Amino acid sequence: MRFWYRLCYIIVRIGFFFWHPVYHVVGRELIPAGKAVLCANHSGMADPLWVLLALNAPNMIRIMAKQELHNVPILGWILEKFRIIFVDRGHHDTSAFEASVKALENDEKMLLFIEGTRCNGNKHVRAKTGAMRMAVQTDAPIVPIFVTRNRKPFCPITVTFGEPYHVYGDPADRDRMQQLADSTLKKIYELGEDTYADQIG
Repeated sequence: MRFWYRLCYIIVRIGFFFWHPVYHVVGRELIPAGKAVLCANHSGMADPLWVLLALNAPNMIRIMAKQELHNVPILGWILEKFRIIFVDRGHHDTSAFEASVKALENDEKMLLFIEGTRCNGNKHVRAKTGAMRMAVQTDAPIVPIFVTRNRKPFCPITVTFGEPYHVYGDPADRDRMQQLADSTLKKIYELGEDTYADQIG
């Protein structure tokens, strides 16, 4: 698996170079060793790949992705081999949540897009709380990540990692989890110096 992951990493990096030749990573040194909940904004289909490239990790991290991708021929099979955790966004998917918690308890890193859907241009949604509940339940630090939004062909891409921090509270307290999620989304947009950060919270 590690060989195929590194091979795919190289292929993706080369392919992306022709589409976005200028690529910056800021704050990679802030990523803690061991388990962590990586929370990023989501504006394009390639966001998971940009974050993976920015991490430059020796092993594949765990990623939560929508169930619909699992049904795509070939792609679904590939994602399954890379241990993607598929979530049914239309329902309260406890199995996906439990699989993510187990991964964190095994000292792995989880990548989640806290908006739960792609938000480009002027589109914005309320932050989802799943990442907060995972972090509280496993005592894993949150790492906010901002990926360049409103991308156009050949524009520069920057992936910015923020300082990791812990969140606390009762996972069953919806108001508390929403407050933590909103705060995290605000931190993410602040990393990108995006004006939307001023409208959150």
